[in-house]
Amino acid sequence: MGYTEDLLATNEKIVYRTKQHWMAPIFGTISGSLVLLGGIVLFVIQGVSLDGFLGTLAFWGSLIMILVGVVMVGYSYIRWWVEDYVVTNQKVVKVEGLLSKRASGAGLEKINDIIMEQGPLGRVLGYGTLKVSTASDTTDLTYQTMRAPAEFRRKILDQKMEFEQADARHIAEAVRSSAQPAPAPSPAPAAPAPGADEVTGAIARLAELRDSGAITAEEYDAKKAELLAKL
Repeated sequence: MGYTEDLLATNEKIVYRTKQHWMAPIFGTISGSLVLLGGIVLFVIQGVSLDGFLGTLAFWGSLIMILVGVVMVGYSYIRWWVEDYVVTNQKVVKVEGLLSKRASGAGLEKINDIIMEQGPLGRVLGYGTLKVSTASDTTDLTYQTMRAPAEFRRKILDQKMEFEQADARHIAEAVRSSAQPAPAPSPAPAAPAPGADEVTGAIARLAELRDSGAITAEEYDAKKAELLAKL
């Protein structure tokens, strides 16, 4: 597992990975290339036309220039090799640096715009510059001399669309769940019907109330009919 993989969150996966174009280290070490070329030219000149002290001085000077040029060019290519540009299902990541690593990135939901720039030579050789703009200017990402910038841009947009669709589905499911009515309470069990003995006893008590004048004959008949209907 590499350095970039260690930066991923749980359930996060890499869907596309690329780096700078092979022209990037050449652009990044023009001075180193010039130093290397100058050392080679000086070495040839001293071997052909310089003798004595000047020849010795030119010889050691050419070796130093060649050594410095090789180091500068080599460092530029190593730094190009270790750079990592990644699109995951959650964010876009840029990792750079040889000994001191620097990782920057932005969540897909924060990306507002992606600007692509390609000059004539970049269109022919297949490289360009991408600027990923986010809601915060402090997290904008710039990818210089990127290999196949249009493909990297397309992968970001595809993953951003899938991320937003998944987020919309989660919101819709949450809304539907909250809108579902609560289950209706089960009806209370009906009271058991009174037995014949209970009805007979109640009618007898009603008759006593009627005879004592506590209720009228009409009230007695109505209550008696109501009790008999429950049998």
